Amino acid sequence: MLDKILSIINPKALQKHIKILVIEDTEVDQRVACAAIERGGYTALKAGNGKTGLEMAREHKPNLIILDYNLPDTLGPDLCKVLKADEKTSNIPVLFLTSLTGPDNIIKCFEQGENYLAKPISVKLLLKQIDSILKDTQS
Repeated sequence: MLDKILSIINPKALQKHIKILVIEDTEVDQRVACAAIERGGYTALKAGNGKTGLEMAREHKPNLIILDYNLPDTLGPDLCKVLKADEKTSNIPVLFLTSLTGPDNIIKCFEQGENYLAKPISVKLLLKQIDSILKDTQS
């Protein structure tokens, strides 16, 4: 009932409870993604490598994970496999962000059954993609 009242009074208030984890090692891309998330009214969490990202995903159980393709300690598709095999994180949707736009790289993202967005990051496009993914998961 409270959620319904909040959604009428201030729809963005409900979104603050939605956590999005950004696993990205490039500081500029991490800041842009987090700023976009917060502009959309969501809560941004951030990790700079795969190990920390996996720990945070297990601990915080975010509603969405935005995952860089190339991380200093792993590849995004490999981390995604681990996330999808883990009972605690298997249902969390993943959006890949990468500057690698070759067909093989894109196919690896889609083979995970996930979403893909090319860098450089467009705040507007990233927010649309986030909203779309979250809408699909709440349906």
